Amino acid sequence: MPQGQIPLIIRESPKIDRRRHLRINAELLLLDPNVSNVYFKNVVNELEEKGKIYKDIWKIKKIFYPNIFIDVLSTKGETLLIISLNLRNYNYFPPQVGILTPDEKLTKRLNPDAIIPDDQGIKHLIKHNRGVWVCTPGTYEYHDFYYDLDRWELERYGTTCNIIEIINRIIGMIDRSKENIVHPDD
Repeated sequence: MPQGQIPLIIRESPKIDRRRHLRINAELLLLDPNVSNVYFKNVVNELEEKGKIYKDIWKIKKIFYPNIFIDVLSTKGETLLIISLNLRNYNYFPPQVGILTPDEKLTKRLNPDAIIPDDQGIKHLIKHNRGVWVCTPGTYEYHDFYYDLDRWELERYGTTCNIIEIINRIIGMIDRSKENIVHPDD
């Protein structure tokens, strides 16, 4: 698996709708490379065009199909962490999101005091067995878990699932004034 490539995680839980998971049967499954590549290029164009507005908050670090690495900048302009977007089967599935250290290693967990809870006190960056799970609309992990409630097929063209909105929402969950975002034991 290429460095930074995050596997598509399939949970083996009897509570999850099995009908949906019959469509996915491999970690690195690519459904249609031509379609995926067209959507990937559209996302890259949008990020390059609109990313200039957010240059003090985030910037594109690296683009290699089907991945995009986004540097999340501290309030001092230093890289705190990297958001890894895997758009392998976009837009059939939402992008899979991973959190990487500044040296591009998978982050196992973040410092709890660096995660900003929502209005109800819930933190949406969650430690998971393969890294940090970003539980927000527009990500593979969210729509896979809440499949019956918020189906990607019904949400993907809405404003909350726009790639710029997803990136900004994830960054809004992180206290960028902290210098040590990644947990020291990671």
